[in-house]
Amino acid sequence: MNSQQSGFLDPERYVARDGSWVMPIIFSDPGLYEIEKERIFGRSWLLLGHESQLPRLGSFLRTWMGEESVLLTRDRNGKIRAHLNACRHRGYQLCQEDCGTGQRFQCRYHGWTYDGDGSLAVVPGEESIYYHEIDKRKWGLVPVARLDTYKGLIFGNFDPDACSLKAYLGDMAWYLDIILDRCAGGTELLGPQRWRIAANWKVVAENHCGDEYHVGFAHGSMFPNLGANRATPIPYAREIRPAIGHGLGANFFPDDMTPQQWLSASLGKYPPHVYQYLLRVYDETVRRLGKQRAHIGLIHGEVWPNFGMVPIVNSLRIIQPRGVNEVEMWSYCLVDRDAPAEVKAWFAGQSARTFGPAGSFEQDDASNWAAVTRSSSGIESRKHRLNLQMGIGHEERSDRIPGELGLTASEINQRGFYLRWMHDMFRWKGAP
Repeated sequence: MNSQQSGFLDPERYVARDGSWVMPIIFSDPGLYEIEKERIFGRSWLLLGHESQLPRLGSFLRTWMGEESVLLTRDRNGKIRAHLNACRHRGYQLCQEDCGTGQRFQCRYHGWTYDGDGSLAVVPGEESIYYHEIDKRKWGLVPVARLDTYKGLIFGNFDPDACSLKAYLGDMAWYLDIILDRCAGGTELLGPQRWRIAANWKVVAENHCGDEYHVGFAHGSMFPNLGANRATPIPYAREIRPAIGHGLGANFFPDDMTPQQWLSASLGKYPPHVYQYLLRVYDETVRRLGKQRAHIGLIHGEVWPNFGMVPIVNSLRIIQPRGVNEVEMWSYCLVDRDAPAEVKAWFAGQSARTFGPAGSFEQDDASNWAAVTRSSSGIESRKHRLNLQMGIGHEERSDRIPGELGLTASEINQRGFYLRWMHDMFRWKGAP
């Protein structure tokens, strides 16, 4: 029985009220996925791109919100705009290019032409076959209802009644600033690399949200010296749940650690030119964010529902759903805008080598995500609960940082992720 047949008579059968278990059917049910497109991807703030991708007047970027193609532009006046990438005549995908510069967009089907602000500029045959009876003011591109930016990142929301982006991010913004606001020049995105994985979007997003537990097992070949106990909590690191649905993991290096010590502890050996650059910007980061945040190294994270990140290798990713059992990964490298070109190039290479489509970590992860999705579609397999109780009841709070904390070997963020799913899907009272 799928979700449409059941009529959602008992939505609590999908996720435990405390988030301690989920049912595999949520990863494979086509009916649930259709509801997700409306109630999650149609009502959430979704990452569209970065201001650096629209560097001049007339710049455009083709992106997605769920399964809706969206055209992001910087119009003649410098204003960033977002519209459905669909001609109002027959719905043909207006822009076929990934990015570029152009003041107007002409539909290849019948030639309707739009300005960068979305207004309909030209209708072929307006005089001879439309008899001047078409009101072009009423037939511009459909705008995305809400558009906003945060420290260079561009977000959109189809829901005109949605809360503000600032309220949506909440305490997650405090952590995002660590990678977005550490230098006065801001950041830019390099890429993206794109590839597809036969996995449900939630399986992928959940892993970004809070799964340090898998590292010693799924990526064991990368850490041959772990020994027998591969689930040992990572020194200095914690899982943080800034709000239900958002989650991240981070290294909290002691205040008395020198920059040289925590740089070595966070990733390992940097090449000399990168190491010297990071030391050079340290004092600026302390001035902008304070010493406490300057000593926090983000490892992984996720902004609900599908903005993933692996900041330890400068990777930002958008998990684009392409059906109930497939995603398209868009992986960008986030760099300081004013960093030297050779530093940017090293970070881009490091990001690709680890979490690119052929990355040493990404290959392990993609295989696992696909396997979870496949098993969730089995008639017998999807009847039985999956356990998410690790660390439940042991969450903590700190007066120094926002959010709830768990050990790195904790499922605090997975529980929050699925409680948020229940809330957004069913306005479930069990999840705030």
